[in-house]
Amino acid sequence: SVGAMETLIERTTEHLKTRRQFGAPLARFQALQHRLADTMIGLEQADAMVMAAAMLIDHAPPEVRQKVLATTKVITARAAQATSEAAIQMHGAMGMTAECRVGHFAKLLTTLSLYLGDAQHHLRWYAEHAIAPSAAATQASAPTTEKGSA
Repeated sequence: SVGAMETLIERTTEHLKTRRQFGAPLARFQALQHRLADTMIGLEQADAMVMAAAMLIDHAPPEVRQKVLATTKVITARAAQATSEAAIQMHGAMGMTAECRVGHFAKLLTTLSLYLGDAQHHLRWYAEHAIAPSAAATQASAPTTEKGSA
């Protein structure tokens, strides 16, 4: 997914530099610069999570590994969706034509985001396995007070 997101950002950046509107390249419009910057932030977050997961995969205990992989899947899927939507929008209507590769990469990212469970699946798993047990342990160890005592 990270490689496809990089390609989408590169193609979108090139499009914004070459496409002109109102006598200026689209890249000069601040709103589009901000949108592109947001996609780059999502890419960096996804890349960092993938690298962290790759470093832990062979050495971390299974429960840590599962948490990191679930988190990586959620962050990567969200970044992929945001990058795809932004790239298509910044290319205008031609972003989804057969001649423009942006639509193909967006479809690839959608497919990859669904592979081995979508973001919602991994969020539910995380809530059930990573958050719930630790919250239950915290509540069990919390001191209780009796009614009427101060």
